[in-house]
Amino acid sequence: MVGVRLQVIGVVLLGLLMSGGAGLLMHRVERDRADQALDRRTAAAQDAVAAGAQRYVDALQLAAGGLEALPSLDAGSFTTVTQPLGQLWLPGAAGVEYVVPVQDAGIADTQASWRARGVPDLRLTPAPGATDHYFAVLGRALDVRQPGGERAGRDLAGVAQVDDAVLRAERTGLPAASEPYVALRDGASVAQPQPQTVALVQRVVEQKTGALRGYLQLTVRVQDFFGDTMLQPARELPNVALTAYAGTELRTIAALARRAPRGSDLRRTAEVQVADKQWQLRVAIDSGRLVGADGHLDDGMFFAGAALTLVTALLVATLATSRRRAEERAEEATAERRAAEATARSQTTLLSAVLDTITDGVAVIDGDGNAAWLNPTARAILGPEASQRPASEWPELLDMREADGVTKYRNHSGGPPGTESLVECVMAGRRIEIRRRTLLPDRETPGAVAVMRDITDRHAAEEQLRGSEELLQVLLDGARDYAIYMLDPEGTIVSWSANAERLNGYRGDETIGTNYARLFTADDQAEGRPERVLAQAAERGRAELDGPQVRRDGTRFWAHGLVSAVRHPDGSVRGFVTVSQDATERKQAEQVIERLNADLEQRIDERTADLREANAELESFSYSVSHDLRAPLRAVDGFAKMLALDYEAALDEPGRRYVARIRAGAQQMGELIDGLLAFSRLQRQELGTGRVGLAELVAEAWDELAVERGDRAIELVVGELPDALGDPRLVRHVIANLLGNAVKYTRDVQPARIEVGHNVTAAGEATYFVRDNGAGFDMRHAGKLFKVFQRLHRDEEYEGTGIGLALAHRIVHRHGGEIWAEATPGAGATFYFTLPVFARELEAVR
Repeated sequence: MVGVRLQVIGVVLLGLLMSGGAGLLMHRVERDRADQALDRRTAAAQDAVAAGAQRYVDALQLAAGGLEALPSLDAGSFTTVTQPLGQLWLPGAAGVEYVVPVQDAGIADTQASWRARGVPDLRLTPAPGATDHYFAVLGRALDVRQPGGERAGRDLAGVAQVDDAVLRAERTGLPAASEPYVALRDGASVAQPQPQTVALVQRVVEQKTGALRGYLQLTVRVQDFFGDTMLQPARELPNVALTAYAGTELRTIAALARRAPRGSDLRRTAEVQVADKQWQLRVAIDSGRLVGADGHLDDGMFFAGAALTLVTALLVATLATSRRRAEERAEEATAERRAAEATARSQTTLLSAVLDTITDGVAVIDGDGNAAWLNPTARAILGPEASQRPASEWPELLDMREADGVTKYRNHSGGPPGTESLVECVMAGRRIEIRRRTLLPDRETPGAVAVMRDITDRHAAEEQLRGSEELLQVLLDGARDYAIYMLDPEGTIVSWSANAERLNGYRGDETIGTNYARLFTADDQAEGRPERVLAQAAERGRAELDGPQVRRDGTRFWAHGLVSAVRHPDGSVRGFVTVSQDATERKQAEQVIERLNADLEQRIDERTADLREANAELESFSYSVSHDLRAPLRAVDGFAKMLALDYEAALDEPGRRYVARIRAGAQQMGELIDGLLAFSRLQRQELGTGRVGLAELVAEAWDELAVERGDRAIELVVGELPDALGDPRLVRHVIANLLGNAVKYTRDVQPARIEVGHNVTAAGEATYFVRDNGAGFDMRHAGKLFKVFQRLHRDEEYEGTGIGLALAHRIVHRHGGEIWAEATPGAGATFYFTLPVFARELEAVR
């Protein structure tokens, strides 16, 4: 009895150990299957995001190449070039903007220039504290549901992430991606959560000189991009997130989560290249949710082994008490049964592992048309009800359609034994490929085996690729004035548009597969120009085409265009895009302009000689006025003075008054001559340029008016006066004249008040003014103010020659400014004038 007990105990212990070991082994197998399944899904998601990001970069480069091919850029040409972007599949793309770099001093000129180019309401708003600005002057919304992009006139220097991307794009010449940032729109609340935005930036340069023209920016809402790109992969990944570095911090910028990730025991991380940045894809999932990894074979094997161990132990105990011969026969039978069970168990385990692991669905249909067995993938495809219903009812139950997605599915079963059929259908919105094979008649169980494969993603990718190819061809054929064709790295033509055929005369089947050097003249081919163009484009990113080319019929035309390099993510050259146009008329026009310029230079020389002769005559006239007219005046004044001194006693009061009027007239005539000479010399005097301190000139002129002011109580208010750019000597005349008039015309006002200051116009220019509370004038006669000898007051009221304001008007106009006045009789007058603003940068250059 002791021996029997020991045998039973040994059998029990051994059976439990073997069952536990087999259960642990199967658990490990299921975990490995789950890891492999997650690796495949993570790789698919990584490929989807990388391909989607590269599509944005390619679209940005293509649009930038189109802008560079334009001889000039305005709102209309920008709309034409960027219009195809709205037709591409670019989920999350909010808008595309053209950005120009501007220094502080050039903001007003840039704003005026772009208003003239078709953006009349453009208002450039510089970012506070920035000296280098990047203004978005042109824009196009790409998402009509959620319009976005940068507001026209906004300074991108205020967004540090975009500013950094612009600098990297300028430095490398390649597309640059910004760090994620939040783009607040008009009407958005800061308290509300805002989506993360990324800007893709590509610089745009001049074709001839390679000089920077601006930047093309594509604004992308990361959550929308990620959601559409991951539409298919996310079906099998309940928790997936996209992260990127914001500074040194790794931040989640988009996420798709159907369940909380805390219960996920499997996680993966994959790197995704986006332009010059690397993003990170993070995946989390519960291994029990992976198809083929949610079986309970390990538990089943353990409990089955334990039960078998108990049965075996009972048999051992029973047989141990039987006769010797029965024990021997029982032991032999038990050994054979164990071997058979082990073999069956091994085969069952292997077959189950294979069928549970494969991604295809397998269904066994018996002779009555019922589902005898379905693997996990088949159950996931068909749903829980299908396993309980005959296969003939599946089309109605699952609303199955033919491959066109409209026609109801008809039963393709039947046929002689051993035949195989392949059909494609649409089931619950998924495209399924079904391979069915009827069983041979020698089988114990007649019926069929069906293998189902979900090809929805493959079909969608094929349709997307086909649509992209068709759209690209439409884009190439739609640019009627430009021949667009693509080359491989060796210069072989790989695509040929209809416009290229119209421009060069070659059909697509004549050019594709040949080298593009055939389009050049024989001399250019001998000099190796086609090879040099490709080498320059590969090195610098682009190369200019400007020279003669030969059509198929042998005629020549002048071609102008650009060859741009297209690169792989690792920077290697994938090929070239060539955009060219017939510039023969432009070349002929340039030649005509050169001839006209030569004629114009000759005419300028002739007119210059005439001008020198006229100036010489004017100098002679000035000499005559200065000497010939002054001598009689001096005689009249001198003799009148002697008459007043020597014969004062002999003259009565009217006589003395007449002599005084003679002297006053002679002196006034002298002043008029001096004013005329000054007015004449101003035309010939060279205009100097430098810093003009208006505050200093006002102080000097006020001191010089001490005699005219006398002991009058005049309040002078001088506000902030920014420095101007001009000739200090001439501007001093303007200040002195305006202040002198203000002192003169306030002599009858108590208290007198004179104000000098400036205003800033909407365009950022400074307007200076001199305001008084004196006599004023009628604005109906304002047109006479700045004309020679025109006065609005009588000499008996206010003395003057009528030349001062004309001289001030001429000085301001020579500086490129304007001068005008506003007044009310008896309430004073205000004189305004503008001068160029002095920039500190100019002083630094000097």
